[in-house]
Amino acid sequence: MQVQRFVFNPFQENTYVLYDAVTKQCVVIDPGMCHLREWDEMKDWLEARGLTPTLLLLTHCHLDHMLGSGYLAEKFGLMPSGPLEDYEKLPSPQHQAMMFGLSCPSTISPVVKNIKEGDEIPFGDTTIQVLDISGHSFHGLCYYLPKEKLLFSGDVLFYGSIGRSDFGEEMGGNGERLIEGIQCKLLPLPQETVVYPGHGPQTTIGQELQINPFI
Repeated sequence: MQVQRFVFNPFQENTYVLYDAVTKQCVVIDPGMCHLREWDEMKDWLEARGLTPTLLLLTHCHLDHMLGSGYLAEKFGLMPSGPLEDYEKLPSPQHQAMMFGLSCPSTISPVVKNIKEGDEIPFGDTTIQVLDISGHSFHGLCYYLPKEKLLFSGDVLFYGSIGRSDFGEEMGGNGERLIEGIQCKLLPLPQETVVYPGHGPQTTIGQELQINPFI
């Protein structure tokens, strides 16, 4: 199982492609492409390797993590899958864009298939387990592959940091819940687990236990 990272949009958001080089199937996590040039970058990369996306997963529904969902939904017929309640409780993508002084592109597709904590998503010969940690947003899904020891943490856990909780209640912020969730659900994972966050460089659980001042 291999991972490719793209950095998209003004928020420098990490979009990930998790792929099997043998079956040529892949999962796209948090598509952040905000315009045609970024979409072409991902599309060309997929086509060059003969990869076909079969799943589109969202960790949460803040604008920067779903800007390119419409591209993938239209091109590959995918259902954007993620925390439906997060999408319903947050301000609309248009309102979120206004909050940051941006124009909202028409490339956003709403969450179609709900995913919740405890779900297990089959992909190739492995399984993606779902953990839910609120506090940065109303729901923050972390996708964990226990066989490969990989964790896609969204905006819950970063290298040396954690997700922001100061955007206000309407954006799902709650610092105490966020830290509690990280301590209870992520830190007990194997220390060699590689963490792929929603922004910035990758890290490991063991490294965060040593250097992260927030946990």
